[in-house]
Amino acid sequence: RRGQARSRRMARRGRITRRFTIRQYSDSDEAQVVELVRELQAFESPLYQWGKPPEDIGPWYLEETKKWCAKNEGVIFVAEHAKALLGYATILTKCESDGTSDEIAYTYAHVADLIVTKSARRQGIGEALLKACEKEARAKGRKIFRIGVLSRNEGAMATYHDFGFAPYHQTLEKILE
Repeated sequence: RRGQARSRRMARRGRITRRFTIRQYSDSDEAQVVELVRELQAFESPLYQWGKPPEDIGPWYLEETKKWCAKNEGVIFVAEHAKALLGYATILTKCESDGTSDEIAYTYAHVADLIVTKSARRQGIGEALLKACEKEARAKGRKIFRIGVLSRNEGAMATYHDFGFAPYHQTLEKILE
């Protein structure tokens, strides 16, 4: 009963219900995914000064993503409700450290992109996308599952920590003027 009241309140505020599906990307999703990437760029702009302006993101971004997927056994997943995409994630399941430097050779899975549109956040969509990515990584026999996050993106960091990710490597930056 309490959950139903919360769902009604969320619906009144323009929030999406928990009824959504996770499926693989199809080419008909291109325009909506480009808009999601633009939203992510706009969100990250204050956190990361090296990103392109959102309006510069276009279909080329998905073409590059598809190339990464082809090279690294990747999959693009989308979260959909009533034909609207609420988010997407890209999992690359064959990222390799080739052992030529100071590390042994190993293969890992890496979540390259993850975005949930602002109006649909905090409803389990990001977690569902991560679960789909993890399932894909496990199906490919990967034991290592990674994701990158901007240090100042505290919401994403909290979500990933709650999902079971722990710090592995951190890059620090100093701007030289």
